[in-house]
Amino acid sequence: MDIFGELQEVIKKDIYVSNFDFGSYEIEEKDIEFIKSSEQKLRKSFMAISNSLYDICTVLNQVSLKFKNSGDFMKWYQANGLNKDNISEFNKRFILFNEFKEKKDLISSLSNQAVKLLTHKDVTYSTREKIIKENITKAQTIKQLLRSVKDQGILEFNDKPKTHINLKKFEKMKNNLTKVKNSKELKNIKSEIDIIEKYLKEINQIVKNKENELDKKNN
Repeated sequence: MDIFGELQEVIKKDIYVSNFDFGSYEIEEKDIEFIKSSEQKLRKSFMAISNSLYDICTVLNQVSLKFKNSGDFMKWYQANGLNKDNISEFNKRFILFNEFKEKKDLISSLSNQAVKLLTHKDVTYSTREKIIKENITKAQTIKQLLRSVKDQGILEFNDKPKTHINLKKFEKMKNNLTKVKNSKELKNIKSEIDIIEKYLKEINQIVKNKENELDKKNN
């Protein structure tokens, strides 16, 4: 962009034009001025948030590169009150900021879920680009579009089902089975499995009862 183009962009940012059609509604002139002024304040606030989020993502990326050789980035961000999930979210958003520099405000407005969907390892750049260029921000809409791409055989995209069950105990039990050295250990594990099976049967029965109850209501 040349100097005149840059100047035009600056002018556009400074001149506020409301997108709301005030003429179609019965609103007093003094109220219109107040609403327009409020809109402008909101816009500036949103832009400030957008810039802040961009700065956070950029700074974190730059700092992570400084710790690349030592591998102490985790210690640093933990000392600054951040955790692994925070860093993952900021890193994913940075990917989008970096790929679509002209869409900073849109990327800032995306929910963490939308960012996660767009930066999924099986989502290609071209797929992301189509969604971003269409200014699509709702996570649910993005998910539907990605599923559509998957149905066309272009994309392998799998959502892990949400579960409230802690599967770590079962994984540990499986690992322990491979390390069993005597019948006593095996008997202990079998006892645990029997208890789990008993609870599962009870839960299954509750589910069946609830299904019957709901079927009767629907009929």
